[in-house]
Parts: sequence; C-alpha cells; structure tokens
Amino acid sequence: MARAWVDDLWVKDTVVTLPDGTEQRIAPTAQQLKSLKTLPEHFRTSKFGKGSRWATRWYEEDGGVRRVRQQSFKKRSDAESFEAELEDDIRTGRYVDPSHRERPFDEVAAIWLGSKNRLKGSSFRRYDRELRNYVLPKWAGVQIGAIRREHIDEWVKELMAGTAPHSYKARAKADGEAKVKAMRPLAPTYVQHIVGLTFGGTIRYAVAEGWLARDPLQHVELPRDEREREGLPTLTYQEVEMLAEAASDITRRPGDAALVRLLAYCGPRIGEATALKVGDLDLTVGRAKINRTWTIDREGKRKTGPPKTWESREIPLPGFLIEEIETLVTDMNEDDWVFQSARGEAINDRNWYNRIWKKIRDGQGLDTGFTIHDLRHVAATLSIAAGADVKLVQQMLGHKDATETLNTYAALWPDKIAEVVDLVEERRAQALAA
Repeated sequence: MARAWVDDLWVKDTVVTLPDGTEQRIAPTAQQLKSLKTLPEHFRTSKFGKGSRWATRWYEEDGGVRRVRQQSFKKRSDAESFEAELEDDIRTGRYVDPSHRERPFDEVAAIWLGSKNRLKGSSFRRYDRELRNYVLPKWAGVQIGAIRREHIDEWVKELMAGTAPHSYKARAKADGEAKVKAMRPLAPTYVQHIVGLTFGGTIRYAVAEGWLARDPLQHVELPRDEREREGLPTLTYQEVEMLAEAASDITRRPGDAALVRLLAYCGPRIGEATALKVGDLDLTVGRAKINRTWTIDREGKRKTGPPKTWESREIPLPGFLIEEIETLVTDMNEDDWVFQSARGEAINDRNWYNRIWKKIRDGQGLDTGFTIHDLRHVAATLSIAAGADVKLVQQMLGHKDATETLNTYAALWPDKIAEVVDLVEERRAQALAA
C-alpha cells in the first residue's frame, strides 16, 4: 500500500506560456495564499470556497484492486495529523478502513450482542441491561475509532463515584407519578463487569472484525475489590453448623439445613444445588452429579439449563451429609427435587436468599456483604486445609481449568519450599556418596 498525502481542494497550480513558447507550471505565492479572497482565478479549483478545503488521500487494496480513498478536513493540521496516523498504520500493518472506525458504538454493540448465540439467557439479559443502563448512555453515538484510553479511565472514575451517564427505567408510584432511581457509586466487581466484559466485549469484537487497529481498553486498570486484599471469605466448622441450625429453626424444614451444609462443604453454586434431583444422587459412594442449574431465558422466565461451564461433574458428599440427605429423600421419586419449598416445588434461590439467607447471616453476625456464593469459598478453604489438591478443588467447584482454581486459592496451599529444598539437599548428598 502506498503512502498517504494531503491535497488542497480549493487551490491549484496553473500552467502559463512563456515568451519563448514553452509552458511552465507555477504555484500561487505565499503572499497570495494569505488572502484567498483576492486569489487570482487561475489558481482556484472548481471547488473553491465550497465544503472542506483539505483532503487526506491514500491508496487502498480491495480484492486485488487498487483504489484511492480520501477524507476531507476543514483544517490543514487535522488533515496532516490524519495523514501521519495513516502512514504509521500502513507502515506497521495496522491499517483499518476509516469508514469502519467511524461506526457508532451503539451499532457495533448491537451487532456484538446479536452474535452471542451461546450465551445463557441470564448472561444475555445482564449484558443487555448493562448496555442500556450504563454503557450506551456514555458511548452510544461515539465513533469507535475516537475512543481513547484516557476517555475510558475517566468513565471508570465516574462509575466508581456514581456520576457517570446512566439510564434507569422509571418506577410507577402509588400516586401515579414515575420515580427514577438515582445512581449510586458502583462496586468494583460491578465496574469490572460493565467495563471489562460488556463494554470490552463490543470493543474486542470490533478489533477481531478489523474495524479497530488497537484495543483502547487493553491497558486500562480496572478497580480491585477490597475483599481481594483482605483475603477470601471463610467460616469455621462451628460457624457453618450455626448457620445450618439457624436455617432449620426459621423454616422447621430439614432440607434448608442440609442445603446450607451442601453449599459450605461441597461448593456447588446455589442454582446447581437447588436444581438437584433425587436421581442425581449416588449415596452409596457419596457422590452428587451436577447436571443442571437454574437460570432464566432471554425473556426472564426461570428454567433449568446446563451448568456454568456447560459440563456436568460430580461432587463428593461427606458421610454426615450423606446420612442427612438420605433421610431427606426417603420416599421420594428419582425425578423429585432434593431441596423443596413448602409447596413441594424446587426452591427459588432468590426467595431463599431473602427469606432465609439474609436472616441467618444477619442473625449470626456475618458481614452484610457475605453472600451465598461466598459459601463456595468456604468449601474450598475447608477442603484445602483438609488436604485436597488442586484437581479435586477444581472438580468440586466446577472451574473451567486448574488455572482458575490456582489464581483464586494458590495462597491457601501450604508452602513446601523449605521441605523441597531439604529433600534436594538430602538426595544430592546420597548421590555423591554413592
């Protein structure tokens, strides 16, 4: 691809005939260019005074055909800056058709979200909600090629402070007036999802399609959850048992205590645990098969679907829990839900959170930020302390690979550096002595 160049669309050189009959091309003088109103007619193009004066032009290969592209600018400095950027992109192989970079963000976001054919309904709805509530109010009409890291950095600060552009649906009040929810500062984990995954998904799609040469999000530093610095949430065995007993006291149903113990000792997600059927249990060997989870479709209706990683797995059940669940499922059919509501239906995890979890958590004096999901961390920390290796914890929690497990829990495995060094020294001595 050839270089880019800048053309003046208003002014041209002219050809004059000299006294000896020869022709010579001459350009307007600097003095003449200072006052365009008096510029001689023979230096004016047919576009003189119409539209933008400057054009950056370049060659582009399209299907083996070479054609000239151009973009117009009112100021020469803008045209030259664009020329320099093009030259750099051409030289480094990052050239992108400028018409793609001019695509508005909301257009690209709609294409990206429409391409997510493998997303579960709950994930699709979250992306859609975050786009409508936070991302599009900020970026909707912005050209994707105009988004810079400094703009994203500023947006992250606005989200953290609760001052970012946003759009919430108004709620109807009893008196008929609509009430719009005010924005509050967003938690770091929420900002990570909005910026890194929802906004970032659109940007990365544009890069993959060749509509952007660079990812402006690549070096943006997203906020960290303070709990990551404080360490993973965990409970003692006594605290787990107190939570389980408190759940039983509230509902007078043994299934709620068993559910707390299953979550805290075996680590399934709450949607996976409440989707267990009797036929998923093999109490003889102490295993429970995680074949499904509760989720929602794109219309918001509750249904069962495959687990988060789309793969079934088995989780081990300790003996005391086997006995408890065995009593719980007596006289049940294989297709019955293991954990049932008072009406005999599968437990709705949202209702269980509001009616039971919040009460037992607050009643036991746990931090209000301690979630049901944190019981997975409890299960992991208790298992690691009991000697579980990385693969077992990975299988138990349903992580996609061992890397995720290590990234989260590596610090919990005992440090064996000194032990290994001593063993190397001992074996070295034995080898040399032989």
